[in-house]
Amino acid sequence: MSTSRPSSTRARPSRRRSTAPLARTWSEGAYHDRIRKIIYPWFRVGAIGDYPDNVITPIANELVDSFVDRGSADLVVEFAEPLSARVLKRALGLAFVEEETLRRWFVELATGAANFESDPEKQAIADRASTEVNETLAPVIEHLAREPDDTLLSSMVNTEVDGERLTLQEVQSNLKVMIVGGLQATTDLIALSLWAILSHPDQLAEVRADPKLVDPAIEEAARWHSPVGTSTRQTTQETELAGVTLEKGALVAAVLASANRDPRNWTEPDRYDIHRREGGHLAFATGPHLCIGARLGRYEARTAWRVLLDRLPALRLDPARPTEITGWEFRSPNHLQVTWN
Repeated sequence: MSTSRPSSTRARPSRRRSTAPLARTWSEGAYHDRIRKIIYPWFRVGAIGDYPDNVITPIANELVDSFVDRGSADLVVEFAEPLSARVLKRALGLAFVEEETLRRWFVELATGAANFESDPEKQAIADRASTEVNETLAPVIEHLAREPDDTLLSSMVNTEVDGERLTLQEVQSNLKVMIVGGLQATTDLIALSLWAILSHPDQLAEVRADPKLVDPAIEEAARWHSPVGTSTRQTTQETELAGVTLEKGALVAAVLASANRDPRNWTEPDRYDIHRREGGHLAFATGPHLCIGARLGRYEARTAWRVLLDRLPALRLDPARPTEITGWEFRSPNHLQVTWN
């Protein structure tokens, strides 16, 4: 009987691996460990601990300045999306890339990542974007190899662990995954968590009275409405799961959103409760595939909340324009209409 792992991230439910074939996200074992060891140091507190005060807060305040006098705003379009894009530009070292270009890359690369039906037209869109990213960043990567700076891209180019560095193709692949994840997941975390707390005015009042509740309120929102719905795996051998026999090569969608509302782990799991203390959720996955950018995403959400609650008195949902949550693999409101005094 085989002792190997019964499942792997090396699944092919879409053509996404052809767009970023050497990315850490869908790798396993020694190769995955090597990539993670090289990339992870940039995400440590010592490297990005100044981001909330020196990077994220100024951007958040600038965005609020653009609509504070109006008394209403769409916090997805006017705040969460541009905040995620501008922080990502700073983190990756893509200041020279126009914000609209970065968003277009995201949309087109994500089109390939979500191409579960292997539609050749969708894959062509992602492939063109992939080529454009490679060509645009090639001279930048060459420059950073000679003159490193404090950005994530520079770290990926220059960090050496156990005598090994990332190849050019590995840098390119992981960078594309970070463009998609850095924009999508962070925007969704900010938008979903704000919608969650604004939907519960009593708990919002508690957070306003005690800012220490900001962190648990965001974590509870991530559990209650997971920004990423599923994590796809593929069996490497015939195995049995919950009494069901799965053939080798079967695709399995591990539903993170369901795990985060499992009544065996959570009391009244469908209730949003900022005082919940029942262990960690799976919104950022777990184990070797724990989201490598989770710390930066949390920094952005926490800072976004603090700026908004400080600057917008009586912030509340606009009852005339209700919020709709859409998506499955990636879940978020497309708009979050709010008003304030």
